[in-house]
Amino acid sequence: MADPATIIATTTTTALRSTPAKSTISKQPISEETRAVLLQELNQEYRIAAELPDRLRLVYADDLVDVSAFGNLTELDLRGCARIEDVSALGAVHTLTLLRCTGVRDVSALRHVHTLSLSHCPLVADVSALGRVHTLNLSHCVGLADVSALGTVHELDLSHCPLVADVSALGRVHTLNLSHCVGLADVSALGTVHTLSLSHCPLVADVSALG
Repeated sequence: MADPATIIATTTTTALRSTPAKSTISKQPISEETRAVLLQELNQEYRIAAELPDRLRLVYADDLVDVSAFGNLTELDLRGCARIEDVSALGAVHTLTLLRCTGVRDVSALRHVHTLSLSHCPLVADVSALGRVHTLNLSHCVGLADVSALGTVHELDLSHCPLVADVSALGRVHTLNLSHCVGLADVSALGTVHTLSLSHCPLVADVSALG
């Protein structure tokens, strides 16, 4: 478990960003519920999305539900915000952490995120849209079985995913963590993976293709 809830916002300027990535999002009013969370945790009033800092960290913010105003940020850490369900507005965020966001199920809108953590998101099962993510953490996603679309991910963490058994599509992944994948047996397709972890995979017996 992480440290008690802490919320940190950093920005390189206190002024409104002059060249927002998406003007429609920048002008979007922030919902009253989200404004209340930001005021409580940051002790600062934000009324529209353009006023938000470029990097925002909201950790274990129990009252946070609506994140639709955060889609124009560069880095967003929402770990432990268990009431969040809809992340469809966050597809343009560069670095997105949804660790332990246990209400998140649909991640199809996150295909353009560069660095994405969905670790400990038990409802995430369909990751077919995430093949273009550069760095993807799906560790402890206990409902995940089909990883066939992830062969072009550069760095992929599937550790502690007990249902993952077929990794034949992952031979082009550069860095691949399959530790504690207790359902995995056949790793013959992984001979070209640059950095590979197979620790605590009890069914893996033949590693002849990995030499």
